[in-house]
Amino acid sequence: MKTECSMIRDLLPLYVEDMVSEETAEHINEHLATCEECKAELERLKEGAELTAIEEKPAVRADSAKPFKKIVKKINRQFYSVAYAALVFLIFLGFGWTGGENLMYNSLIMPVAGVFGYYVFKWQAVYKLPILLLAIDLGVFACQLIEISFAETLLWTLIYSGFALVGVAIAFLLHYAFKKEERK
Repeated sequence: MKTECSMIRDLLPLYVEDMVSEETAEHINEHLATCEECKAELERLKEGAELTAIEEKPAVRADSAKPFKKIVKKINRQFYSVAYAALVFLIFLGFGWTGGENLMYNSLIMPVAGVFGYYVFKWQAVYKLPILLLAIDLGVFACQLIEISFAETLLWTLIYSGFALVGVAIAFLLHYAFKKEERK
């Protein structure tokens, strides 16, 4: 009976406004003849009161979500740590391949580093990622890990920053598209 009452109460606002079919109105009238609770609800609706629920929803305690939020926060921090480590590794890998025959792989590595950069820095990746690239590339140059000149180091940093910013743009567009999809 509770299920039927629930359906009837869902229809009562339409019934009051005379927006239901004749068959539905007959069904509601039959139910109202036998159910005092729904009849009282109809009277309250006619007086302009809000529809009440059949069953009270259980109260949710505010402190019941704290342990879950703590775990999610910890996992999120770990994801950021892994993403930041992957970002630095990809930059080192890419710049390490600058002087060799694997140079063309950087056209794939740097956009992926840009995606990780967007995950770590969000919109700030637009300026933080080139700064991080420059710092790492100058560190690699200072340690003489690859045999290129200072001017070449700056040139490759500029080129890699461009590729990384393409990755940031791709990550931003994907983020925007998925957020827009969630709202539908």
